[in-house]
Amino acid sequence: MTRGFDFLKFDLDAIHAQPADILTRPLTPREIQQMTEVVRAVRQAVGQDVQIALDCHWRYSLGDALKIARALAPFDIAWLEDPLPPESVDGFRILRESTSVPICTGENLYLREGFKPLLEQYAVNIISPDIQKTGGLWEAKRIADLAMLYEVPVAPHNISSPLGTIASCHVCSTLPNFMVLEFHGADVPFWDDLVTGVPKPLIQSGRIQVPDGPGLGVELNESVAREYVKPGEGFFEG
Repeated sequence: MTRGFDFLKFDLDAIHAQPADILTRPLTPREIQQMTEVVRAVRQAVGQDVQIALDCHWRYSLGDALKIARALAPFDIAWLEDPLPPESVDGFRILRESTSVPICTGENLYLREGFKPLLEQYAVNIISPDIQKTGGLWEAKRIADLAMLYEVPVAPHNISSPLGTIASCHVCSTLPNFMVLEFHGADVPFWDDLVTGVPKPLIQSGRIQVPDGPGLGVELNESVAREYVKPGEGFFEG
């Protein structure tokens, strides 16, 4: 891809229905066919050198998740993310055992205790803790270390600013089982300008150089943050 990314993820559940409608009924064969056609088109467009992950946002039953995984298995999917509710440990285990498509979850789990049942039951192939909300940088490191005992790689969820992204990078740089870090700000024109102290753009050829300065190695650009603060929201004012 032109910006050097060799991994992409998109929302599989957005293809066929509004979010509120999905859990109220089973998927139809036509809807699964729609998913298949889109994934096939993406695979053909990016070739075999780009990995594809698919996000489902916890919206399917086990039966539908099994149908989705089996339909998409021929397309060499990197992972199927959150096809079931996060608390469905037994469902995730059955799904993982029933398909060759790697299964991923974790962005809504907290502390090591939240991940332990999934790992102990070998219910997932990949975990995706959100480092900003899973209990802090040190807890995220401990979650990843726990996953390594089960030979499970870590692909952190990340929809944060460049400040949060850099914080995640510091953790990821210490993980032997680190896989890939999500980046969700491609359509935010001021994203790169929110921090100072690093090269621009922050992501170059799909990679981030971890800063080696004090702390996180970057500072918040308060003037840019204030310029784009959401109307009606305060700016760190008590």
